[in-house]
Amino acid sequence: MYKLGDKFSYFKTKAYHNKEIKELNLEDYKGKWLIIVSHPAAFTEVCQNELIELAKDQDEYKKLGAQLFSVSTDSVYTLKAWVENTPEMSNIAFPMLSDSNHSITCKLGTYDENTGLSRRGTIIVNPDGVVVHISINDYFVGRNTKEILRTFKACKYVYDNPGKVCMPNWDEELVK
Repeated sequence: MYKLGDKFSYFKTKAYHNKEIKELNLEDYKGKWLIIVSHPAAFTEVCQNELIELAKDQDEYKKLGAQLFSVSTDSVYTLKAWVENTPEMSNIAFPMLSDSNHSITCKLGTYDENTGLSRRGTIIVNPDGVVVHISINDYFVGRNTKEILRTFKACKYVYDNPGKVCMPNWDEELVK
């Protein structure tokens, strides 16, 4: 299980991305910010709405040099069926990772052995491959996707400005 400051172990896994099932190697994203959001299960209301909301900001993440990923213990075929049968999810352009063998969510610290599901986790990895943010919510507590974006921007600001800090309620508008 990752702790803050740990080196991230890049991995390969199956993913549903751009209307295709494919093998994805996260090594291909070395040197970028990685924002990995885990969620419990496909075809559930909170998970669906979190991913839809994240997708609204996916271009901003990309512009800032970050790659979003979602991950769950669902099979890649379940993820494909979920997106194909939920028109509201058609704008999701980030890879949806399948962790049907639970190796990824165990490493992320979000796997629940009692249910076989992942809790709602958010892990941010900087371009040097260091884990700089970890948060985990219970199944029933959806995340504020704007707060995920704000937290990423704060991590990026500190990374880009050594010696600087982000005060409580930091917002990028405060430094303009």
